[in-house]
Amino acid sequence: MVTFSSLEADLFDVHAGSANLNAGGSRFKVRAVHSHEEYGSFQNDIALLEMKERFQFDEYIQPIELMDEELPPGTEVVISGYGRVGSTFPASPKLLYTTMYVVEDEDCNGIGEGLICIDKKGSYGACFGDSGGPAVHDGKLVGVANFIIGECGGDYPDGYAKVSYYLDWINNTMK
Repeated sequence: MVTFSSLEADLFDVHAGSANLNAGGSRFKVRAVHSHEEYGSFQNDIALLEMKERFQFDEYIQPIELMDEELPPGTEVVISGYGRVGSTFPASPKLLYTTMYVVEDEDCNGIGEGLICIDKKGSYGACFGDSGGPAVHDGKLVGVANFIIGECGGDYPDGYAKVSYYLDWINNTMK
């Protein structure tokens, strides 16, 4: 198992306040990246970014509540990101989103605990560049994009870190 104590914070920044990377919004510098200490092979693929300055909340920048319970199969979630629109396409400068549905964990090839598997109706889903992006239900963060199987929008569900599973780790890390 690979363990990470920290990734270089200078490699990251956070864009907030606009759905277009090239217009509007603000970029915020990251002070530290706190990766899960037991990361490895799709397990515990989650990290927290400690910002150098606090976000100033307004009509475009808002906090999100963390989901504290499991979602049953069939529950609708919305994913979003600036990743590619297909395996051979460039990343999108505009925030893209789509509706997906929670499926049984076994549908993600039994990868293991701490994951929520979501699938789509049609050919839309997470793609390269969407890692770390949100899956949201009822205004709460339920998952963080981890992996796709095969190609973007392919025949398999996408794997997300299950926020409810990591709540204790999140709260202890944020202390």
